[in-house]
Amino acid sequence: MEQNYFSNYPFAELSAQDGLSCLKICTYAYAYPEADNIHDADWHKNYLTFNIPAFKAEIDEVILEGRTIKYYLNELKKFSALKQKKVLFEPTEPYFGFTLTMDGRKNVSVDGFIQYPAGWGTELKFEFETDLTYIDAFIQGLESILIQYPVKEI
Repeated sequence: MEQNYFSNYPFAELSAQDGLSCLKICTYAYAYPEADNIHDADWHKNYLTFNIPAFKAEIDEVILEGRTIKYYLNELKKFSALKQKKVLFEPTEPYFGFTLTMDGRKNVSVDGFIQYPAGWGTELKFEFETDLTYIDAFIQGLESILIQYPVKEI
C-alpha cells in the first residue's frame, strides 16, 4: 500500500543523516470534501510511515489541515534560514510530533514521538540527527502537498 501513496500523492520526508530513521507523510485527499465550514473543509487524509531499525509504523488517518501545514512551513523556513533555533512540529491530531533543534551551524537534532497504533497505542519516543539539507527537502515536500491540496477557505 505504501508504494501507491508515495508514488501517486505529494509527500514530505524527514530523514536522518545516516539514513536509518525516516518519517514520511503524504496527503491523498481532503477528509471532508463536502464540508461547508472552514474547520472541516481544510482537513487532509494522511498516510504516514516512520522507520527506525527494527521498527516501522504506518498510520492512515486524518492528521493535518492545510492551515497547519502552511503555519509549519513558515516556521521551518525561518529555522532553515537560521532565524530561529527550534521548531516544535505538532499536528492537530497528536499521532506524532517532533522538535527540531539547531545544534551547530548545520546539525539538527530531531526529538519526537509517534503514537502507534494511532489513537490508542503506545507513544514511542525517538531521536536522530539530520541537517538543513534534509529540513529543506521536508519543506519542499510540504509545499508540494499544499500545491495539490491548497488551504480551503469557505
